[in-house]
Amino acid sequence: MTALQPVSIVTDPILVSSYEDYPLVDNSNVYDWYDYFEEELIINNPRYPQHRTDTIVDWYTYFEEPFEDFIPPDTSLTQAHILTFTGVQSSDADVDSASLLQDYTFTCYSITTGEILFSTTALTQQHSVSATGITTQAPAVQDSTLGQDHSLSTTGFATGQPDVPVAPVTENEGFTTANVVTGTPEVNPAALTEQGILQPNSILTPFPDIGEPDDPNKVVQQEIKEIEQMFGGWPRRAYEVPDGRLVQGEREIEATFGDRVSVDRKAKSLIKFGKSADLVADTLETVWTVGGHETYVTDNTIEYVSSSSAADTQTIKIECHTVSGTGADTKFTFLVQEVTLDGQNPVALDTPVARVSHAYNTSGTELVGRVTVYENTTVVGGVPSDETKIHIDIPQGLQGSLKGATTFSDSDYYILTGGFGSVSKKQEAAVDFYLEVRTAGGVFIQRAAISATTGGPWDIDLDPAVIIPKNADVRITAESGTNNAHVFGVFKGYLAKVLN
Repeated sequence: MTALQPVSIVTDPILVSSYEDYPLVDNSNVYDWYDYFEEELIINNPRYPQHRTDTIVDWYTYFEEPFEDFIPPDTSLTQAHILTFTGVQSSDADVDSASLLQDYTFTCYSITTGEILFSTTALTQQHSVSATGITTQAPAVQDSTLGQDHSLSTTGFATGQPDVPVAPVTENEGFTTANVVTGTPEVNPAALTEQGILQPNSILTPFPDIGEPDDPNKVVQQEIKEIEQMFGGWPRRAYEVPDGRLVQGEREIEATFGDRVSVDRKAKSLIKFGKSADLVADTLETVWTVGGHETYVTDNTIEYVSSSSAADTQTIKIECHTVSGTGADTKFTFLVQEVTLDGQNPVALDTPVARVSHAYNTSGTELVGRVTVYENTTVVGGVPSDETKIHIDIPQGLQGSLKGATTFSDSDYYILTGGFGSVSKKQEAAVDFYLEVRTAGGVFIQRAAISATTGGPWDIDLDPAVIIPKNADVRITAESGTNNAHVFGVFKGYLAKVLN
């Protein structure tokens, strides 16, 4: 049995019934008891009817006088309480002994039992055995007569030196001499007697033999060879690149990677312009109009192009690369292809690719919508619903892409000589810029860094130049301190063709 102890019980005011001649007065709110008793009080008393207290002089005699004849009538009291329990505390429960019935459903996990004891019993095993990979010892074969029937066809027999017996050989040949040149005839000594009368007439003698003079070209070549030896033995070309950084770049590529290259033979420079989408504060992003970072693929899965406008039917030229191999053996091949838009409908590329560096309009009419080049994915209104599948775009209102990233093929190195960029005035911001390079099988590594603010562009000239190896990806990234900033980034340089 539990004993309950009430704590902090709050009750309502007590309700009391009174008899008619002595009505009770609620004095719970009296503040001045003197005034309370000094007020005129009329007491209805059987003995002193209608006594006025203001005429009483001797209160002691008044109350000491006997009231023998006064019999108070019966009085009934009624109390109504509304109890509110707050913070009830109970003592320990006293529970009588009782029979308890528990019904459990048990699920066993990882039961560990003791050693199992089995009684002796007869076991019958029935196996269905199939042999797979049986290894036997050396077979013992009884002596027997074996007959072999082979159909042999000879292909490419190599025999030893044939043994040919001595035999008389007769050659019957017919010779015809033509323009036979013999040596100096040998004449036996003889006594000759000549008698002549010589009369000179128009005698013509040959040129005098004065010997061979020194070739001036040999002298120049010898001097050039000595100069080359002075500068490390590098071969001198008939046409030299005027920029010393490029000459040093060629030599550095050969010394570092073992490839002989030529800027002259390639005869191609490259400037890559990039513009960012709205940058997210304190987040590193590629400077390209799609936003974020490109999701690079390892196979030729980029195969469609379309526009967000149904009116676009222009021809788009795409500079891109296919890929073969994986990891450190990845090799890229550069190609250019054209595709004609069909409005918002996806159009397949003639050759699926793994990288897209540049895209632009080659038609005589301007594009209306946004053009995207992407992998196979769901397209809504001519634009892929999955942004990670997009690998380049031409923003609406422009006629060419602005992607500050590219890839170099297996036959080209890149000598990067500088770059420049700025923060758009549309949003005040301070931005850090990075040049990042990823070689085949590696990750992007920051090779250069610079910062800029709104109204304060950057322009850097690299000496020595940055060497970008073949089969490498390169990009400009930016990190802004403010949301929604826009930046521009450019890098420039010269391609060097692999000669060997």
